[in-house]
Amino acid sequence: MARVLIVEDDPASMDLALRIVRLEKHEPITTADGETALAVARAVRPDLILLDLHIPKLDGWGFVTKFRQSDEWAKHVPIVAVSASATPPERDRALRTGCDDFLAKPYYPEQMRAMITKHLPKKAAAGERRLA
Repeated sequence: MARVLIVEDDPASMDLALRIVRLEKHEPITTADGETALAVARAVRPDLILLDLHIPKLDGWGFVTKFRQSDEWAKHVPIVAVSASATPPERDRALRTGCDDFLAKPYYPEQMRAMITKHLPKKAAAGERRLA
């Protein structure tokens, strides 16, 4: 089973992402701000990160920059930026900053599932760990 860190401050968006990750049989780990996400990511070494770009304390771009610089392994963890500000400049900035993919909100569950499948293999079912 893969560990998926979901970084999202909107409860409805978090709930949707959480359900989809569980449906895909991966282990969700959730945080609601960038600073906590950075600490959690370093501690649990997720296999995939689903990252809202507009989060408190440390925005998504700041998170990606610090995370990618933290350790060699962090350079290889796929990060999918998830944002309601789906303009071409925002998408380009996310990809230039170090995100591997971009998903515009609102999205259909099938779109999120496709992103997860693209970046992770299918694994066995798991529970959830909430850190923060």
